[in-house]
Amino acid sequence: MVVLLSIGLVAIGTIAGLRFAGKTHGQTAIGDVSADVRPSTRGDVEAFIPVANWGIRAHAFSAPIRLRAELRSINRQALVRASDGDAQVLQQTEDDLRSLARKAVIRTAAFSAAVVVLLLVVATLLWRNLRPRWIIIAIGTTTMVLLYGGTGLRAQSTFDTGAFESPTYFAQGDEIGQILDLATEVRIRSGYGDDFTSIVSSISATLSGGRAPDPGGLEVYAGSDLHANALVIDPVAQLVGDSPLFLTGDFGQRGSEAEAKLLAPRVAALGKEVVAVSGNHDSDRLMQKLADEGVIVLGQRGRLGPNGRYSPPPVLDIEGLAVAGFRDPLEYSGKDAVAADRTVTADDLPDPEAAIERWQKDLISWFTSLPAQPAIVMVHQDGLAQWLAGALREVGYIQPLTILTGHDHKQHVDRYGDIIVVDGGTIGAGGIFDVGQDSVGVARLRFSDQLRLESVDLIAVEPISGSARATRIVIDSMCPVERRCRVEPDDDSTDLPVELARQP
Repeated sequence: MVVLLSIGLVAIGTIAGLRFAGKTHGQTAIGDVSADVRPSTRGDVEAFIPVANWGIRAHAFSAPIRLRAELRSINRQALVRASDGDAQVLQQTEDDLRSLARKAVIRTAAFSAAVVVLLLVVATLLWRNLRPRWIIIAIGTTTMVLLYGGTGLRAQSTFDTGAFESPTYFAQGDEIGQILDLATEVRIRSGYGDDFTSIVSSISATLSGGRAPDPGGLEVYAGSDLHANALVIDPVAQLVGDSPLFLTGDFGQRGSEAEAKLLAPRVAALGKEVVAVSGNHDSDRLMQKLADEGVIVLGQRGRLGPNGRYSPPPVLDIEGLAVAGFRDPLEYSGKDAVAADRTVTADDLPDPEAAIERWQKDLISWFTSLPAQPAIVMVHQDGLAQWLAGALREVGYIQPLTILTGHDHKQHVDRYGDIIVVDGGTIGAGGIFDVGQDSVGVARLRFSDQLRLESVDLIAVEPISGSARATRIVIDSMCPVERRCRVEPDDDSTDLPVELARQP
């Protein structure tokens, strides 16, 4: 009882101290900054720019705290020098921020310790019959020292500067593109060099009104799972612009005639060049309507033509990229797409495991029979895409390959050696009935001049408030040793700054 009470008081006092400590203010080379420490389920370093209404977050260590900094005022001349790569300004800013972070941690620890001690003393005074008299204070103080010391050591020992290679940017939707462009340009100029330098330079360039020049190479967008949500068409079109757009299935809910007429012209207008494969919620009639409107619809044999047939070649040239697409095995080809007994998932089949094994066999057989090695393969179902990547790596496939997928409505990037699987999430925010719950998810892929995938930006925009985040994933920095890992963006949508969430 005494032990549990002591530990509980330490926990309560620590949380209260974190909130009572407030912010530590300091001067840096680029402006006035405030910093504070907050409880968190994971160790994050976060910077928020109130004057621009956007920020950046990286999971840099393993500890139950988040270190947050806010730029409160700006030294514009220093920002301009920083954006131009002034090493002295960047180094001074880094030193100033490290010093401010230490002060914030010490201040917060002191406040928390004071609150904990106060609670322990009060509990001791109220429990007059307690014997030995000071046992609560002894246990509580020991627990506090171990907790604070362990947290500090854990944070220090697990701190990973490489986490800033794949930060999460969050902002209003209109700002995301500019932030990512500038971040990309800085990294290309520096050869993906010092992480802190790249981040500060890109932030400085954005705030000082800069705009990144075209870094070269090719930029494309990828998404999936529109699910008949025509409301997101215009925002997505504005984001994509003239870049090629790859859509990996589930354009409708059932693939009905009504959906085909509603969606096909709108999907075709999403970009100058729209490439698509079907998903398990689509029908052959819907895909035909997309093709009739000018969408490049791919299948195992090639491109879908006006006669309803897929014609070779199976690997097409899209802006210099060799692209192939796998028609979803659950694409509906019957007369009544809205029939109640229509098969939508493998679980609807008599023997799901046998069906999946058959699909996997068809997928690998199709891929190995392609007359040319593709740079991009489009497969709607994430499970099949992951299986293909694993199977190819297992047999020693060493050519660079990007597999675009969807289906699970989750954003992630998976690496299997030189094979990268990209899931941009649900471009339709889960469908018309999930607007306000899910975010519009899009992936932006940047290829080098040699058409090798360099980076992926996982962009998510909440369509009601307009708040957005974007996680930059640099391919060469993904698990460079083991070369097998998954990166998922932070999904702290409920943890966005209040100033950001309330913007119209």
